Amino acid sequence: MFKRLLSGFGKAKPPATKPSAAQIAALQEEVVRSVATDITNLHDGEWEDREWVHIAVNHEILIEEGRRSSTQTAVLARVPGGELEDLSFRLGFPSKAKLLELREAMKDGETAWTIVDFTIERDGRYAFNFSYDPPPRLYGDLLHSPLTGILERYKESP
Repeated sequence: MFKRLLSGFGKAKPPATKPSAAQIAALQEEVVRSVATDITNLHDGEWEDREWVHIAVNHEILIEEGRRSSTQTAVLARVPGGELEDLSFRLGFPSKAKLLELREAMKDGETAWTIVDFTIERDGRYAFNFSYDPPPRLYGDLLHSPLTGILERYKESP
């Protein structure tokens, strides 16, 4: 029995299989569902009876430097009959964990994205954009705010 147990030490494990495009898409859908549940946790004020139309998230992450992250969020919503508002919300721990899971699944060797921007539309459409550039806020540019003006950009879009 010990020979069998010890014979396994030192052997290289087969390389992990890279997730398929379908698996990555499924992880993205999990992120979308999780983030959509976070939007009522506003930074300022109460959600009340608002209906959302657009969600945007900018998430920066550095695992290599002590697992640091910075997130900016926006939800465009309105009270029925009211004007569209730009509100920010807290990204919950489950959503952050899903983003980490997506990052690990997409990792190519030691290379992983450091920034993800994504949007979610009320009709279920969503779009992810990944960057491997140094994350601005985590590298000291605390004024970096890519979601500033999102309400105006949304109103101007076709």
